[in-house]
Amino acid sequence: MKSRFNIGHVVSGGAHTLLIGYVLFGGVFSSEPEPPVVTGVDIISTEQFERILNADRPPLTADDVETPVAPEISEAPPEVVTEPDPVTPPAPPKAATAPEPEVTPEVEPPVEQPVELTDTAPEITPPAEPDVAPDQSVRPVSRPVTRVAPEAVETPEPDVQIADVDQAPTAPAESETESIEAQEETAREEAAPEIPTEPKSGAVTSSIRPKARPNRPTPPATPAENDTQAAETQTESRESSVNDALAQALAETPAAPSGPPLTSGEKDALRVSVQECWVVDVGSQAANVTVTVAMSLDRDGKVVGGSLRRLSATGGDENAANAAFESARRAILRCQRGGYKLPIEKYDHWRDVEITFNPEKMRRR
Repeated sequence: MKSRFNIGHVVSGGAHTLLIGYVLFGGVFSSEPEPPVVTGVDIISTEQFERILNADRPPLTADDVETPVAPEISEAPPEVVTEPDPVTPPAPPKAATAPEPEVTPEVEPPVEQPVELTDTAPEITPPAEPDVAPDQSVRPVSRPVTRVAPEAVETPEPDVQIADVDQAPTAPAESETESIEAQEETAREEAAPEIPTEPKSGAVTSSIRPKARPNRPTPPATPAENDTQAAETQTESRESSVNDALAQALAETPAAPSGPPLTSGEKDALRVSVQECWVVDVGSQAANVTVTVAMSLDRDGKVVGGSLRRLSATGGDENAANAAFESARRAILRCQRGGYKLPIEKYDHWRDVEITFNPEKMRRR
């Protein structure tokens, strides 16, 4: 009980102490009051207030719109109003008179003087000839060539003979056994130790090449020479004619092939072998060309190199014929392979073969 009583006293005393302290010292911790807000007010009348309100509102639209009444048109003709006479403006004041132009004095044309006619023609002075380069240069005069020698030699006298060594004149020796001619005085040609340099000259250094000299006419041959030449010509012509006759006889009589000829089956086999590799271009002009090709075969049935040749071609121009021949040549070379299978005992008959390539029908002859 005693402890509870003490607690109540303490609480009561503390509360009273706080209250008394707040009353005494509460004004120290309070802030100053804020100043009052003052607003300016104007006094206006009611009419002014309504005008201010109506100014902010949009204008009211009238619901009832009055339709305008059309004016009455009178049937009477309108009165003609006479226009007043136009008023002519006053004439502008005359401008000041312009000054008169100055009168230029008339110039009299010059009077032509009469020309005196004479029978003598006036002298005409020829124009000065222009400097034209000549077509042919003037042949230059040969100048003395300076001879170069180890020792300088003076110019000899004009009547002294030029020689390689200087020699004094000798008198002729009077002797009965030998006659020795008197030796004339000789002197060496003028020479200089150095080649003098010649100054540059504007003369032409080359001239036009002269025309070739015409051939001399051949002297007429003597009658003996003419007879000899005629005999030699006849002998040569006789020998050449004999050789030509022998060559023609050998060419016209070839050796007859030995053995039996080829049968139709062997010919067809060769034709079919070549035909397998023959390609004809239907769209080209070569498809209309019939060409005959000749060739030579060896004993193995192979084409001899360089023996393929064109004998004839019909049905087109030269370009088409060449194209057809090339196609036939390729077919022959492509199909020979190891050689055409032909009987060796009949080699003399198929050594030289001619084949006609016809786009419509291929045949062998």
